[in-house]
Amino acid sequence: MIIVAALQQEVEGLPRPIQLTGVGKINATRVMVESIMKYKPNQVVNFGTAAKCSRNVEVGKIYEVGTIVQRDMDATALGFDQFQTPFGQGSIEISKTGIVCGTGDNFWEGDSQFTAEYDVADMEAYALAVVCKSFDVPFLCFKYISDEGNADQWEENCKKGVELFKEYVK
Repeated sequence: MIIVAALQQEVEGLPRPIQLTGVGKINATRVMVESIMKYKPNQVVNFGTAAKCSRNVEVGKIYEVGTIVQRDMDATALGFDQFQTPFGQGSIEISKTGIVCGTGDNFWEGDSQFTAEYDVADMEAYALAVVCKSFDVPFLCFKYISDEGNADQWEENCKKGVELFKEYVK
């Protein structure tokens, strides 16, 4: 099993080796491909922070993600569904939890409006899931809700999630 996270501060003190991907889908893709080729894991577990985007989640808690979408893909003008890459992937179901993660290459800046399309927003999970699916490696994803789209709130809460996640990786 490989555990992957974007940033060291998200997993500081975790008593296991972690593959750090860096921020964003391109970095995550590169590192995930390299890690699968090198370590040939029987499973990949992603842990990291995410923004609250719906009333289905609460800041300060960890959630297992059920479905992942690429929230910054919009080819609807070409007749494709929202979040579907033309001639490629749409949403990816990884478990039955019902929690939807929207991955995008920007920090989700929420306001008092919540989205109905996804519950949490991150910057790497979709890319990780696509690579794992391509290599036929089982993938799980856990997100600690660190903020409501507020960079200061993320900074303050980022390290708190690892203490809760330690219970998942015993």
